[in-house]
Amino acid sequence: MFSNVTNVVKKKILLISFLFFTLHAFAQPRLMVGIMVDGLQQRHLDQLWTRFDANGLKKLAGEGAKFERLACNIVSAGNATDITTFLTGTVPYYHGIVSTNVYDRSTDKMSSVFSDKSQSGIETNLKLSAKNMRANTIVDELVLANQGNSKSYAIGINPEDVIAMGGHASNGVVWMDDVFMKWSSTAYYKGGMPWQALDMNSTGGFQRIVDRTWQPLHAPNSYIAALNEKNAKSFEYKVTQLKSAKSSASILKTTPSANSLVAELALRVFREEKLGMDQFTDALMLQFTVRTPYEKKLSVQSLEKEDMYLRLDNELQFLMQKIESTVGKENVLFVLYGNQTSSYSPEELLDNNIYAGYFNANRSMALLSSYLMAIYGPEKWIEGYYAKHIYLNKPLIEEKNVDFKELQEVAKEFLLEFEGVQSAYSFSQLMSIAAGSETEMAKIRNSSHKNSAGDIILTLMPGWLEVDDNAASVGETDALVSYLPLYFYGWKIAQQTIATKYQITDIAPTLSDILQIAYPNAAIGNSIRLDISDE
Repeated sequence: MFSNVTNVVKKKILLISFLFFTLHAFAQPRLMVGIMVDGLQQRHLDQLWTRFDANGLKKLAGEGAKFERLACNIVSAGNATDITTFLTGTVPYYHGIVSTNVYDRSTDKMSSVFSDKSQSGIETNLKLSAKNMRANTIVDELVLANQGNSKSYAIGINPEDVIAMGGHASNGVVWMDDVFMKWSSTAYYKGGMPWQALDMNSTGGFQRIVDRTWQPLHAPNSYIAALNEKNAKSFEYKVTQLKSAKSSASILKTTPSANSLVAELALRVFREEKLGMDQFTDALMLQFTVRTPYEKKLSVQSLEKEDMYLRLDNELQFLMQKIESTVGKENVLFVLYGNQTSSYSPEELLDNNIYAGYFNANRSMALLSSYLMAIYGPEKWIEGYYAKHIYLNKPLIEEKNVDFKELQEVAKEFLLEFEGVQSAYSFSQLMSIAAGSETEMAKIRNSSHKNSAGDIILTLMPGWLEVDDNAASVGETDALVSYLPLYFYGWKIAQQTIATKYQITDIAPTLSDILQIAYPNAAIGNSIRLDISDE
């Protein structure tokens, strides 16, 4: 009997030793750097691979884990939705961030999905917070796990995108104002606006970068995009002298200056807040872009597009070198990812005789409104519209004693006659009919939330994109299942290519396991098993 007890004790000691060795060998990184690049595509990287430096995008996308088939079975409705889904491990049905903007029935107006009148802006009139995000992110879980000792900052281009990256518990988030040329933030976060951003505003550091003239980094004829042009023409952009299409804003957010601003502030915050310098894992969430001014094509067919990538490559290699030399490659995990995008724009498809087009919602709603007035009388039967969601005027329909379901069906049948419209569903129909996980209905259901869903929800045909009256796209793709570029580099991630199909909701659980924290509270994905080195 004594022998048996001794054996049990020995087994327990061995088990404890094994667990200790495992935790020691695979200890979590001290710093996670999330790098979201708006417009990033794998095929762009493939085309420009020989042009990149060995220590920039090549290192990020080629020396760690490359995910070849990360599926997004949600409607493409803006970066905020993609980022929130990526970081919460759940879909908009649960987290609530259905699009960048939403229609508010109570005010009959469009507003930011993160609008919060109870908040005050810092260096801006915008009143925003993460209150409407109904699920925790991995950044929130990191802060909670370490009882506030983990520091987290989000720095980027657009307010909704940066708030999605910052989650609820960040020390601070910062985005750029492209009208008044300064960093902006919200008082929602406990640290307010990082003092480094305020310093760049007050000392002219922000304006100094904005004032740069953008010209090709190399001789125009040396660009891959110039191969199809006999005499490749140079270009020149002055940010402060050019405005975005149909907007008072400048073109800042579609130039290399935007990436330079993010990189410079990120490096200052990293150094001066001493991120990754103690036993508590910190997070630095960054947004860059490869969008170009007045962009009509999604392929790399212009000097500007190629130059954006080359300049971003320079920014990233410098930033990575500074972080790795300070913290150590083995202590920092870089997560590079993009958003849902089509391979080609409708314009490019149409140029090649492929069925495609742009769906202008306002014109379509005007036609639908006229049709309903012809049947039910000259009243405002449509209350509002945004991002393929139609909001019917329920109080009016009830007041006029009109059968709501009948009007709804009449509207749906009429909408199916519109060019580019694939289908039309009611919200109740989406919720009540069983559908496989890869179906169109499941995709729309995943992307709808009870607090913001319309009474009729549209889908578009492949190759079609919705645009607003400013010619800005509402979403980037209408593929039944689209894919997201994703790469892990650093820490103990071995070089590997992951060809198995996974869902975007699987990434937050995977990162949670790496960081040794709880899964976000609404996560529905599964952790992906990676090849981890113990060196």
